[in-house]
Amino acid sequence: MVRNKIVRITLMGGLLGLLLTNPRRALEACVEQHNNEGWRSTDIIPHSERNLLITIVQIVLLIGTLGLWTFGAGYLVMFEKEDR
Repeated sequence: MVRNKIVRITLMGGLLGLLLTNPRRALEACVEQHNNEGWRSTDIIPHSERNLLITIVQIVLLIGTLGLWTFGAGYLVMFEKEDR
């Protein structure tokens, strides 16, 4: 039997996210960690927020921090593992 697992990788947004976030490194770290636990990555998809309330909260945070920080979108990574 195969078990599946979906992990969300959230990236920083705003000016700090632009300067400090490396999406490739975040993806590599996540995949490597799960590979060490026996999981195999099957799919990686960009995640964008489609919830109006979350989008409003992101904008308010961005305005409140003068454009420095908000939580951004990210990636959804699907893993699978043989269950014995």
